[in-house]
Amino acid sequence: MKKQFCILVFLSLIGITGCSAKSVGKDAVLKVEPCGFDYDIGNYYCKADKLDLYKKNVGNKVDFNKNYTIIKINDGKYYRIVALNQKDLKVYPLKYQIDYKSKFDYSVNNDSLCVTGDFYAYRDDYSNSKLCFKMINGSFVKRNISENLSKINKESNLKKILIPNASSYFSKCLRSNSQSKCEKLSDLENHVYSLKDVKNRSPEIYAILSQNKINNLNLDGVKFIPEIGSSQFMIGEKYHDTDDGSTAYFYLIKIKPKIEVYNLGESYAIDSKYNLSYKGSEGNNKNIKLN
Repeated sequence: MKKQFCILVFLSLIGITGCSAKSVGKDAVLKVEPCGFDYDIGNYYCKADKLDLYKKNVGNKVDFNKNYTIIKINDGKYYRIVALNQKDLKVYPLKYQIDYKSKFDYSVNNDSLCVTGDFYAYRDDYSNSKLCFKMINGSFVKRNISENLSKINKESNLKKILIPNASSYFSKCLRSNSQSKCEKLSDLENHVYSLKDVKNRSPEIYAILSQNKINNLNLDGVKFIPEIGSSQFMIGEKYHDTDDGSTAYFYLIKIKPKIEVYNLGESYAIDSKYNLSYKGSEGNNKNIKLN
């Protein structure tokens, strides 16, 4: 989405101090360029809570490229980065979701922002890589890419589903979006890996999935749930063709610290507090706390 929106934010900050100290009038305008990109729904970077965050950072000490303050946004799964120009109050998003474990390198006297870690965007992912960006004509532009820096912590290369999550993710998305947009969103927020993909990306996890307790399920794909302390879970999917079409059956699989498997049947839902609900074989409601 290449739209540009001007968002009028009323500021009551007078005589702000810091490296970019200046007076900000009550009718100062914050301009976000752009509000969303690629797969974003609802112009993520121009939502009210994001605008409040930018407003709170107006007047803060600059820490990038002489005039900018870098703001990290925790979207519940990854970091998103924006640069706030303290002189003209323009906000520039970096068009990637970035893994929490990534390392950031930037300074007030350097015009490059470098990040080492895992990056996610539709058909533009990087794992174990270092990407450096420069601000050119009002947007972040990739200038240097160093891929496959390290093979340690391979599990972090695997996309995690966005919590809350449910088996009805795709059908709910289609109620208000095109199939093409839902496919893009699903690739990032509800990604299903084939076992072959898991084998190529993380032989260690594939070895766990090859153990009889899991292998006997004959899974067609798996989705990774964000790590919860020392525990690691995934959702296994098995597809069956019927006269009425295809049906999916789901399994909750715990692979760390020990292997546990739960049959979830044809549907499940995980809320924001990692409570998983599903129906048992007798149709009764059941709950599992993921911890």
